[in-house]
Amino acid sequence: MRKTPVPGFHRLRRAVAATGLCALLAGTIVATVPVSSAEAATLTISKATYLDKTLAGILGQVGGVVTGYEYKQTTAMTDETCFRPAYGPYSGDAPASCWTPNGYPGYDRVGAPNFASNEVGSDDDYHIDFFNQHILAAHGPDTTAQDIKDEWVAHNVGDWGPGELANGLMRNQGYLPPATGSAEYNRFYWLTEAYIENDTLGMVAPGMPATARDLTGKFASVTTEWDSVTWAEFYGTTYSLAYFATDVRDVLAQASAALPRNGWPYQIYQKVTALHQQNSTDWRWAQGELMSFVRNVYGQDNQQAIPDRNNGSLLIAILYGDNDYLTTLKIASLIGNDADCTASGVAGLMGIIKGMAGTPQEFKDRIYQNGAGRYINDAVTGFPPYIKNDYPRSQSWDSLAALYRDNAAAQIVARGGSQDATNFYVNAQTIQPEKTVLIDNADFERGTLAGWTAWTPGADPGTPNVYAEANGTAQSGAWKGTIVTDAEVPEAKLTTTVRGLQVGASYRVSAFVQANQNARLTVNSGSSPLYASVVATYGSPNYQWVNRSIEFTATSTTSEVGLYLPPGPTGFAAIDNIEVVQISQPSTTLYEAESSSRGGAEILTGATASGGAYVGGIDDPGDFVQFTVTAPAAGEYRAEIVQANGSGGLSSLALAVNGATKATVPFPRTEAWGQFSRNVVTVPVTLAAGSNTIKLSKPATGGGYVQLDYLRLGAAPQPVYGAISDVAVPNRGFEANPPTQSPASWGTWGGASGASADADFTETNAFEGTKRLTHYKAAAFEVFTDQTIALPNGTYTVTAWGEGGGGQSAAFLSVKNYGAGVPELKSDLPALGHPNWRRLSVSGVVVTNGQLTVGMYSKGSANNWASLDQVEVWRQ
Repeated sequence: MRKTPVPGFHRLRRAVAATGLCALLAGTIVATVPVSSAEAATLTISKATYLDKTLAGILGQVGGVVTGYEYKQTTAMTDETCFRPAYGPYSGDAPASCWTPNGYPGYDRVGAPNFASNEVGSDDDYHIDFFNQHILAAHGPDTTAQDIKDEWVAHNVGDWGPGELANGLMRNQGYLPPATGSAEYNRFYWLTEAYIENDTLGMVAPGMPATARDLTGKFASVTTEWDSVTWAEFYGTTYSLAYFATDVRDVLAQASAALPRNGWPYQIYQKVTALHQQNSTDWRWAQGELMSFVRNVYGQDNQQAIPDRNNGSLLIAILYGDNDYLTTLKIASLIGNDADCTASGVAGLMGIIKGMAGTPQEFKDRIYQNGAGRYINDAVTGFPPYIKNDYPRSQSWDSLAALYRDNAAAQIVARGGSQDATNFYVNAQTIQPEKTVLIDNADFERGTLAGWTAWTPGADPGTPNVYAEANGTAQSGAWKGTIVTDAEVPEAKLTTTVRGLQVGASYRVSAFVQANQNARLTVNSGSSPLYASVVATYGSPNYQWVNRSIEFTATSTTSEVGLYLPPGPTGFAAIDNIEVVQISQPSTTLYEAESSSRGGAEILTGATASGGAYVGGIDDPGDFVQFTVTAPAAGEYRAEIVQANGSGGLSSLALAVNGATKATVPFPRTEAWGQFSRNVVTVPVTLAAGSNTIKLSKPATGGGYVQLDYLRLGAAPQPVYGAISDVAVPNRGFEANPPTQSPASWGTWGGASGASADADFTETNAFEGTKRLTHYKAAAFEVFTDQTIALPNGTYTVTAWGEGGGGQSAAFLSVKNYGAGVPELKSDLPALGHPNWRRLSVSGVVVTNGQLTVGMYSKGSANNWASLDQVEVWRQ
């Protein structure tokens, strides 16, 4: 054990005596504030209570890892005698009858043979969590992307998968987060590291779930993007809320607001809560049902680590655990897939809620050891997750808890709270969802182009050049939207209309795109369509899908968005998982490249450039463009660089801020030289108050070629958050009656002749609950089941879950009668059979007459069928 500080590492303040934190806290625990008090202006928690809960959370994180059965199987284990807290596979002591090594390398984390009896070695479920606390301690509550990169480079972070690649991108390429976690540069962007390595950041924001969400998201983006970051934000939110909670199920319900309603993670949450509602006792049944609902991710090399599986399992463990620590831990440990991570996540959360008094005795005895236990940064066994340079080998659990406490104090004060010698006084926060606009069939998982419009210049609009495709290469799930050009069809589009936009508000459209030629993600919200290029990604097997986004200010209530293959080389492109979210509008300043200082570069003119001019010729080592910018205050800003890269590969420029080299900025290929539109690279830069210089220069070797249009500087736009007003839909789940021909609150139109009045009814096998609405008849039929809901004028979203067998001439969710002369809005039901439920959505319903009619319409042949369940309406 070192007795002097390690050079370059933040010195940990001694907060407790050698007898341990538990002894110090004896008799000092105060009652926690109940969850319902989280609406108060100030939350009070004693520092002793905070330390107790934090220590218990840390021990839960570590104890869960050495309890859960990683990769044992995809289904839940049946032998409950295998559940032995702190004696699972990663402890090195799992019973042989319970554990088939499965290639397990034998990196036992607890005690012999690798460590002393009071030591636990590093693991990816917690080594980055602890390293993050070092970063916060060194750089403060507003740690920047540059700070994170510098710390990773200085300490050389070892990790699995995305962390290892991100470390290489920072150390070897000079990239800054969040580029290091993007699908474009990190093939493991989809993996678990985002949440298993950053969830405890919520522990430095007790009672501040919005801060926890944002902090966790920032750190998670170092290694991943997309759903993994969403789950990380969710975890961080739960850990924050847990400090003032007594029941983990209440925490789960509150934290669900951190899951955007337009995303797959929210649908996983809906599915698991539906399963629990259907059968609240059999968690193994629920896990089996979940495993038939989850999706693949392109490029995955281990299906047991796909986030929807493990986070769905975590939700199951929480709901079926009934707020009992050991029951929740048991379910999480035996549930299958990446269960050591699942167990770690739930045990850390339960530890915060229950404190040391409620922590499993095995964790106290084997890990904490009355304060004598030690965390070991394992640089010896060859196990990848450890910090390689300039980092303590050994730390006590008490000192780690104290580090969290000190960082929590900084966060609390920075966010408007205060502290004294005894207590923290937290400026309480609420957690609200992102203001998203749902796109119907955004992921194409209905197996059709429902909700989308195909266009080709010929007489046949789309077919066979535009279609939904399932060939094993969708970004997630089975289906993607594909467009193909050839000699007869030189260009093609696949678009959808976004409704319900606020004129003057700003939005971000993002989607994953795959292409073997020049493709464009497009937004048409005015006289001139905007686009972001994706060029020939298909040639890189592990990097075929890239995430592109376009930010725009709405000039009307609708906008057309989607994928376009312009005239030129023929080929194909595909789109998947398109999303729209409203974003903030921070003040920005535009700096034209042609007005900057230059060395070796030249000013060129072009019609697509801002102001008609741009800078090229940054061709030789040392050539540069330098912008002189003004920052209103010291801090982190976003530099939005509009560029063109018509070369055959990735280009890069060195970034220097105020004369100091900071990073390398990658510039992906674009469609052509001198064409810009929204080909944007965003870079986080840390600036001093007042005048600063941002210099982009050709590196000494390599770098390729790039042209620059302008740099726009400002705070990074954030999602707009706001409470969602759910509208009561009477009998929305068709549960008010036994199976019936006449469900309460719903009416039937049986066709023009009335002969199909018996073609709608409720029956079992629902998405949620016990019953669903079904349209079926042994003869041809036409039927509409509906109800009219009174509600204030405004803009609404309507969703439901649907399934069907196909064959109808029409089968859809209908929304109409919401104003004078308005069109009927529709969402087609899937035709994938049972039990393939898909979420249906109709957004942007502008109600002007105080009502809307929602229903299900079918017109089919004999024996056609379709079902609907869980109709929801909320105000956007």
